Amino acid sequence: MKIGFFGPVQVPPPEVVETVAQEFAGGSVRDLLAALGFGPEQVWFLSVVRGDERLAPDDRVCAQDELSIMLVVGGG
Repeated sequence: MKIGFFGPVQVPPPEVVETVAQEFAGGSVRDLLAALGFGPEQVWFLSVVRGDERLAPDDRVCAQDELSIMLVVGGG
């Protein structure tokens, strides 16, 4: 799994990201974010993207995915 962080998101320590990227066998986006150290209340403020698709917290991810994680920001 490849995990990239973009924008003003709090990035977990590099060793945590590396371990999760190597060992996360699959599960939901919510499971992935928890493995990275994000609390359940933070799930709604983070956007996880695979390719051009924004994933919901209960969508499944697998070890072969390339994911981008960013802070959800609105404006108007």
